Amino acid sequence: MKKLYVGTLALCCTVSLIGCNGTAKPTEAPSAQDKPADTIPELSKDKVTVKILASGGMFSDDEVKKYIVDPVAKKYPQITIERINASASKLPELISAGEIPDIVANYPGPMGSNLSEYKLLFNMEPLIKKYRFDTSRFSPEALQTLKIAGGQDYLAGLPAYTNSFALFYNKDIFDKFAIPYPKEGMYWDEVAELAKKLTRTDNGIAYRGIFPDGIGRIQQQLSIPFADFNTNKSLLMNDQWKEAFQLWGAQFKIPGLTEGDFKVPNAGKNQTAFVNGTLAMIASHSNLLNTLKTAPQVNWDMVTYPQHRKAPGIGQRLDSPILSISEQSKVKDAAFLVLDTILSDEVQADMMRGGRMTVLKDEKLRSEFGKGLKEFEGKNLAAMTKLKFAIMTPFKYLPDGDVDKILTKAFNAYIVDETDLNTALRTADEEMNKLIQDKLRK
Repeated sequence: MKKLYVGTLALCCTVSLIGCNGTAKPTEAPSAQDKPADTIPELSKDKVTVKILASGGMFSDDEVKKYIVDPVAKKYPQITIERINASASKLPELISAGEIPDIVANYPGPMGSNLSEYKLLFNMEPLIKKYRFDTSRFSPEALQTLKIAGGQDYLAGLPAYTNSFALFYNKDIFDKFAIPYPKEGMYWDEVAELAKKLTRTDNGIAYRGIFPDGIGRIQQQLSIPFADFNTNKSLLMNDQWKEAFQLWGAQFKIPGLTEGDFKVPNAGKNQTAFVNGTLAMIASHSNLLNTLKTAPQVNWDMVTYPQHRKAPGIGQRLDSPILSISEQSKVKDAAFLVLDTILSDEVQADMMRGGRMTVLKDEKLRSEFGKGLKEFEGKNLAAMTKLKFAIMTPFKYLPDGDVDKILTKAFNAYIVDETDLNTALRTADEEMNKLIQDKLRK
């Protein structure tokens, strides 16, 4: 097991859940501001270690120190944090060795199945009440997604931050072909029309108009269900899925867009094409900023993530590392206060300035996004803060990875005309029903 960080942590005693735009309904837990300070429980002064399992992609080494170790060490020196990098030490291996982490990080898709499979599920709501956790700072959409992600009617985890989405565009390509830049508030059909004008070959160089990412993105944006868990049947043959394939297909079926290395949608290859100046637009998330930091030659900017006309104002779903306290943890109070510290206004403000989107809905806080990234001065980073979260579609007992494989296989065959729309969906529907039956038999 690779232990990347050991540090003493200070932990504060007001906690938040998750957020975005909109007004959240507070739980029955009152705000800490409404209670006398002496009613908030204090953590024992006894020394304790809290183990956190999270990948390097979720938190770099520097981020662990800046957003966890340093902030909390000022208040609670009795708590030691042991960060375990999930890229080096896998959860099954840790469980087999009897070293179950106190906090486990998952993205929303695999969260519920992972916690259930390894019997880690823990209801955090009693701790929310105990420490006067104020949920009115967060949107109802985000809270709903958290419960769906955990597969329970209670909160089984809290999000550290969320990857925020936007439409990035390369100004030089637009200028080269004398085409106006994208605008704020565009819809996907408008983006497709713009992409057609930009997909062309000039002086032997093939330019492509758009990469919107895989079919899962439109499913997430529109919260399209893929299965009826009352009847345990696939829903992939309904009109919603036909419309989704057609709309997303319009982004890919532009002549010249899916040729050569780009026959199959691939985010990594398309990010490289964007940086190299052959892709005009890419719908992506805030992690792309890390790539652009090292590519100052790219003349780029961004506008709001494209919307669907049936769901104006809605962007992508919560795309957050959700931090869950394991049922087996013997230091649950300390673990909860670690999460509280990560979600404090002070730490969230630091994350915002560094390009990690806050889960809190406070507009003043959200206005801080990217202000610490001097290399991006003048860029329209505020575009990432303007849309509401979509609500997650329940996966129940189906692993999201298996669902994605079925959808991706069908969609990829459709966009390169290996099969027609109805055949692609019918095949996917059959495979989804087989997956459902396989899972029910276990």
